[in-house]
Amino acid sequence: MLSGRSPLAGRLPHSERLPWFATRDLGAGYHLIAEPGHVNSFLVTGERLALLFDTGMGMSPLRPVVRSITDLPLLVVNSHHHYDHRGGNAEFADHAVDVAVHVDGLDLHDAAPPEFLGRYRTVAADTERDFAAYEQLDRQRFFLLSDAMRVRPTPDLTAWSIPAVAPTHALIDGDRLDLGGRELQVLHTPGHSPDSLCLWDEDTGTVLAGDTVLAAASWAHSAEGDVAVFADSLARLAKLTVRRALVAHNLRAELPGSFVTRAAANMAAVRDGRTTPYPATDLFGNAVCRHDFDDVAIFTRPEASTE
Repeated sequence: MLSGRSPLAGRLPHSERLPWFATRDLGAGYHLIAEPGHVNSFLVTGERLALLFDTGMGMSPLRPVVRSITDLPLLVVNSHHHYDHRGGNAEFADHAVDVAVHVDGLDLHDAAPPEFLGRYRTVAADTERDFAAYEQLDRQRFFLLSDAMRVRPTPDLTAWSIPAVAPTHALIDGDRLDLGGRELQVLHTPGHSPDSLCLWDEDTGTVLAGDTVLAAASWAHSAEGDVAVFADSLARLAKLTVRRALVAHNLRAELPGSFVTRAAANMAAVRDGRTTPYPATDLFGNAVCRHDFDDVAIFTRPEASTE
């Protein structure tokens, strides 16, 4: 006889047994290093150099994870200056060949203020709580989650900080990063932020997209966001022969190339006023105009639905 109580009730979530970082070999010399529910970083290996694209939140040591995958000399590239993409830079400051950023971000790598750290602690707690309910439902009914998607219990953040780390190398659009047997091209893709960049691997059709392409909600609502510029950047990516996009947030880290074309069309629709936005909030509780599409959304500033 079936009882009304779930056989899973009262058990520890599966996530309790998982390490903070979820790593996965994506093939062709690419590895995902995810902090599920927070941010995705990516490690790319060549014959003589490895490249770490973003360093995450800085909540847990990242360098041992990188070194468990490769012992090659390391180049760190930040997709942009936001704290959640460079939280681990300090770990690599004395070990990386360079910490490279777009030239427009050179002066933006300050220390995270206490206000940001406090607000993100709340976001992390909310994410962990909400995911526990989502995970329970998935284990009962949907069976969609892999271990790489499961949000882990948040580490002790009492001493958490994101210090200022001065970049050591400025990148510009068109620069080529030679890893030995693999070359990545720097693409300046502003819109989410003025210094946003992507890396393009023409040989494999892979774009490392940062926050320029995302699997759920694209943020164009900050003071430095610009929908029209964002639309131009995405239109440029859509002209490439992209086979896969490796993205920085949400539980889907690897997207098909067709998603880039969709993202460009969606942002163009927002720019051109062809959407029906409605009031909402982002993860931090900031007011936004939300533009919904099929399985994704775009956030813009609440004072206007177009830029």
